[in-house]
Amino acid sequence: MVGTGACAVVWAWVVERSVMGEERLREIGRELRRLRTAAGLSGVGLASRAGVPQPTVSRVETGRRVSDPEVVLRLFAALGLEAAEAERLAALVRDAYVETAARRVDAGVSFRPGAAVELARDVAVVRAFGALVMPGPLRTAEYAAESELPAGDGAVDWAAVLGDEGRRFTFVLAEAVLRTWPGSGACMAGQFAHVLAVAERPNVRLGVVPGLAGGWSRVPLHGFTVFGDAAVTVETFTRELTLTDAAEVRRYSEIFERYERVAVFGDEARGFVERAAREIAEIIESIQ
Repeated sequence: MVGTGACAVVWAWVVERSVMGEERLREIGRELRRLRTAAGLSGVGLASRAGVPQPTVSRVETGRRVSDPEVVLRLFAALGLEAAEAERLAALVRDAYVETAARRVDAGVSFRPGAAVELARDVAVVRAFGALVMPGPLRTAEYAAESELPAGDGAVDWAAVLGDEGRRFTFVLAEAVLRTWPGSGACMAGQFAHVLAVAERPNVRLGVVPGLAGGWSRVPLHGFTVFGDAAVTVETFTRELTLTDAAEVRRYSEIFERYERVAVFGDEARGFVERAAREIAEIIESIQ
């Protein structure tokens, strides 16, 4: 068994490598901006030439990690660099992505604060399922406060993340999510309005599983969020749990896809939200 002292040494090494990797990501961003500017290209122009979404150029230039280092290499390749310069930058990219991946090294389970922030910043595809509580990416601040959900300085700025049209989001809600409210329920009108507004975004799909629908291949024990193929986060009453074991991430992805198959989308899903909003408002008014 590894002692706590050895674990501390390993974790210190992971943190040190992560810090080095973060600095290399910033260096990559500075290099890309310098070379793009020297080539007389705008961010949109480089994105078009490399065949990537424009927000990806912005993410790389601001020192943020993207889901695949090959995307970064495509950006540099689109600049037509000399072989030696291209190889130097490729090595820098490889090192940065190895070192920033080190921060996720654990036993497959992590309680580390801020993990969701890093995942939300890094991945291009996010899928969230709500069993009884609104998924984190869809919550308003008022809903989170009324629910007494875990929060902190490291909370994800989901408004900014959802606004990045280079990302793709799918939300599937059990109908019970729409029929359950925290506290007095005063937050629900704003929460429903927010869900409907988010569902209008071109990079968002919203689905609802009707309460009496058959086809539940797995009883929905809890909600979860799948970040690409990197990790899954699950909230408990006291903290956020991050699962990084590849087999578990694949399993959660499969479970999400099963829930997705029995959900309704588009106007039908929005109809469920609108109907729940009206009915909850009437219930709350009647008991006040």
